Amino acid sequence: VITYGVLTNNKIVIYWNCLFITINIFQVIRLIIERKPEKIDKAIIDIYENVFSEMTRNEFNYFWKNGIVKKTKGHICKSGDIQEKLFLLIKGVAMVKRSENVIAHLVRGSFIAEMAYITQKPATADVLSEEEVHYITWTRSAIDRMNTFYPNIKNKLQLILSKDLIQKLMVYDKVD
Repeated sequence: VITYGVLTNNKIVIYWNCLFITINIFQVIRLIIERKPEKIDKAIIDIYENVFSEMTRNEFNYFWKNGIVKKTKGHICKSGDIQEKLFLLIKGVAMVKRSENVIAHLVRGSFIAEMAYITQKPATADVLSEEEVHYITWTRSAIDRMNTFYPNIKNKLQLILSKDLIQKLMVYDKVD
């Protein structure tokens, strides 16, 4: 079309088509850069591979950066609390207790109180640690906001949480 504009001496056709080509080149470069897989920090690559493998590297990095890393000793989650946050244990061991009975031990890469988070009903057990633990937490509103940039994050997170619950049920079933 630009050749047609040059041959017919139509400057408007030349101008607009050059503008369209420039915009499209810019968009193609932006898409290539955006879709280039990001590197994941070596300290958390095992968490990505073992827990969040359903997400792309870019989705995982974006999701991780929207979390808040915290340290605590003692109660992480109390029975009866309604969870508006999703917790993932990064370092240490946490115990799940119901009526003073230890039900399970959670280790690196384990979600905490995910059932209460999913169902939006009060937690049915206490989660606590005897030593300092590190965990990362995401609020429900932050997860909803992330969907604007990565629309599949919420669906993939549901799948990841479902797999985590199934795995915990299989371990609990073996104990009985």
